[in-house]
Amino acid sequence: MRALFAFLLILPMTFASAQVSHERRYELRPDPSWPLSIELGSGDYEIVASESDSIAVVYAETNPGDILKVHVAIASGHGQNSLKVAGPKSNFHAVIEVPRKTDLRVRMLSGGLHVGDVEGNKDIEIRAGNLELCAIHPEDYARADFSVRVGDVNAPIFKVARNGLWRSIKTVGPGKYRLHAHVGVGDLTLRAEKI
Repeated sequence: MRALFAFLLILPMTFASAQVSHERRYELRPDPSWPLSIELGSGDYEIVASESDSIAVVYAETNPGDILKVHVAIASGHGQNSLKVAGPKSNFHAVIEVPRKTDLRVRMLSGGLHVGDVEGNKDIEIRAGNLELCAIHPEDYARADFSVRVGDVNAPIFKVARNGLWRSIKTVGPGKYRLHAHVGVGDLTLRAEKI
């Protein structure tokens, strides 16, 4: 049985007020074959593929008063990797780097989420905001369903563009992965191009 690895990152350090921006990076090298569960607070996030086996969170601090408002927790154990990120309620942007082949489960409160060229199963939901999935190829998926409760679905790669209330699309294909994407209120975009 693998030992449980976890670290909780709370940011107690302060910097001189003359400092305009400081980049922070937190990284964990978990078992890359395990799925990754991500919980995100409100903000603007990018999930990008990395050639590394590490999970990393990178963001810039521009306001010294926000230092204690950012919390990052990464854990690995019992067959699953997990990440939780919460930041200030406005103007928070973070980049999350994951191994290129990763099964993702993401839950986010509100804001913008852009997911890049990550290969694997995807189960992604946002309560309110905009979700953009890039480098999506229908032939990679055995089953795909994507929906918005209120807003627009723009998925030209699946030959779909709809707006209004309760828009839901389901497809089947020859691939081996599963895709589930849902936005409560906002817009959902799926495209073939990379970020």
